[in-house]
Amino acid sequence: MNSKSGQIAIILGAGIMMLVLIKLMYDMSTSMSEMTRYVGSMSGDVAEMKTSMGKMNESIQRIETSMRGMGQAITQGSEQFQQWNPVDMMQQSVPGGQRR
Repeated sequence: MNSKSGQIAIILGAGIMMLVLIKLMYDMSTSMSEMTRYVGSMSGDVAEMKTSMGKMNESIQRIETSMRGMGQAITQGSEQFQQWNPVDMMQQSVPGGQRR
């Protein structure tokens, strides 16, 4: 092989390597663009989740308040029921019943 054909082979090899490098850079650029879109989309999803979590927290607080109110109503009803004396109630419901 003479030096002229060796130089042409080196130049062709370098050209092919340059084309491969350009293709690789293009593919990486495309992948980075897609990844940027995905990250942007994820950012929007996370913002929506944050809003949802805030709404869920408010709902849970309303449920807690409602449960507390129900618990207080049950406690008060139970206390009133415990104060009733069934014997007195029976005597009062019978005509001519005596009270103690």
